[in-house]
Amino acid sequence: MILLSNGLFYGYHSKDIYLFNQLLKFFCFFCLLVSLSSIASENIIEDYEIKGISGDLENNVALYLKQLVGEKPTRTLRRYAKTQVENSIKALGYYSPVVNIDFDKDERELVVNIERGPATRIESLNITINGEAKQDPFVQKTIEDLNLKQGDILNHGVYSSAHQKIESVLLEYGYFDAKWPVRKFEVSLKKHSATITFTIDSGVRYQFGDILIARNTPAEKYIRSLAPFKMGQSYKASYIADYNLDLSSTPYFKSVRVYADITARKNKQVPIKVDVLHKPENSYEIGGGFSTDLGPKVRFKWSKPWITDNGHYLESNLNVSQKQQDISMAYTVPVNDPNDDLWRFSVGYKLEDELTNETYSEILTGQLQRQWLTEHKWVRTAFLRREQETYRIGDDEEKTSEMLMPGISYARKQSKGGTTPYWGEQWSISAEFGLDSVLSSTNLVRVQLQHAWLRTYLDRHLIFLKANVGAMIVNDINNVPFSLRFYAGGDQSVRGFAYQSISPQNEQGERIGGKYLLASTVEYNYQFAKNWRAALFVDGGTATNDFSEQFEVGAGFGFRYLTPVGPIRVDHAWGLTKESKSTRLSITIGPEI
Repeated sequence: MILLSNGLFYGYHSKDIYLFNQLLKFFCFFCLLVSLSSIASENIIEDYEIKGISGDLENNVALYLKQLVGEKPTRTLRRYAKTQVENSIKALGYYSPVVNIDFDKDERELVVNIERGPATRIESLNITINGEAKQDPFVQKTIEDLNLKQGDILNHGVYSSAHQKIESVLLEYGYFDAKWPVRKFEVSLKKHSATITFTIDSGVRYQFGDILIARNTPAEKYIRSLAPFKMGQSYKASYIADYNLDLSSTPYFKSVRVYADITARKNKQVPIKVDVLHKPENSYEIGGGFSTDLGPKVRFKWSKPWITDNGHYLESNLNVSQKQQDISMAYTVPVNDPNDDLWRFSVGYKLEDELTNETYSEILTGQLQRQWLTEHKWVRTAFLRREQETYRIGDDEEKTSEMLMPGISYARKQSKGGTTPYWGEQWSISAEFGLDSVLSSTNLVRVQLQHAWLRTYLDRHLIFLKANVGAMIVNDINNVPFSLRFYAGGDQSVRGFAYQSISPQNEQGERIGGKYLLASTVEYNYQFAKNWRAALFVDGGTATNDFSEQFEVGAGFGFRYLTPVGPIRVDHAWGLTKESKSTRLSITIGPEI
């Protein structure tokens, strides 16, 4: 083949040459298309813009569009996106939207123009319950409180939530055979209205059946006595949760699982299964903490959870810090409830050396107590305590006192949130007395009331209030053992003042403690991050013999870091009523309640 000057190929016909030229043009055009397609394929969606709607509608559409960032801008994606955007708007009750989706010039931004159209409102709401739940006030109250009302804009999420709430309350109250013959909503596009229909056949409400213990255990007596329900009583799921918590609180078990065996239900009763794993014969725990009052603290606990066939148990605790050490041992004899119905005998030794730079105290204690739970869930404790204390205040000589003090106390604590509570309330009330004619160094009546209150508002705003009030009837404060006198100041009292630094003083300027105590706290926390809170607080208090002393006030700010063992609280406080107006740093670990 020879190329001639006139551009023709020698040896080929003109028809062949024409076909070759056409193929060459097609090949070049094909290469151009591939090149353009390659360039276009390099573009990806980097952002989106929503026009025409706002509020919940915009947020709902955005939830879907966020998933398209990083995708390639194709016609298929645009069609699919339009369908999904329309569904996102319909989910909030707008069934006739007009949606246009375009890409900007460089195809890196998705532009969505929306006309939402008229709202679809609930014209008719039909909820019918057949069976025993028809007369159940708890189920009826749940239905009355549903966020689903005639005239409201149809919302798929609210519709699903209403269904889930009804199902939950039916399970909560033992309607295990409940069925839903009808659960639907129908939409009229012409009338822009919706009809919601729930038809529920609840069946019977089951009762608590027998308690079935999964394995042999010497604690069977207490497992059965702690049950907050009786066989034949109407079922309620919260009783199962309470039962599980009560068993876990006993000293006997390493793990506890309580559940209703719904699959084995029959004759209107559901059996309750209990599976427990016992603690070892000897159990050991090691822990620690820190406060600026006591410094670093180490705790060691040894317990023997099952000594006799009747469930007697033994506990021993050792706490060691720089300025305070104590050791105690308690032997407990359960009556019917190993948590709250028991006898306990305890002995202990406590040493405080220069805790306030001018005191020394050494205490030996023995106590016999009877503890039980009242009808209103107060823990009532009647006790007889024997104390021998050797103490020194300032440069005075050491004194030894003895007290035999019968008394009674009431305590109650309620909280939600575990070691980082967001709601709680705590009360402690005690009264005790001693007579110098009955193995005591002085006549004495001593009462004390402590209260703490914790609430959280709008998830982030926490309010904490605390009060501590105490009083003694005694002729001479100097005859009262050091450990029974009232003091204020410190991390758990009036911040900005040293530990037990708020107190009446003798002629030598030594703090001798008072007959009366008033202390209070007002604290505000704001949670600004997942595990962080900022705090503002004001504390006030006094310990006095005749109320001639000044009411001291401390205030400051701090931070809380939330951990599994409770908040780590770091506070910086000013003693506002101190002449020096000096500040103190306070660090404590543990929950407010």
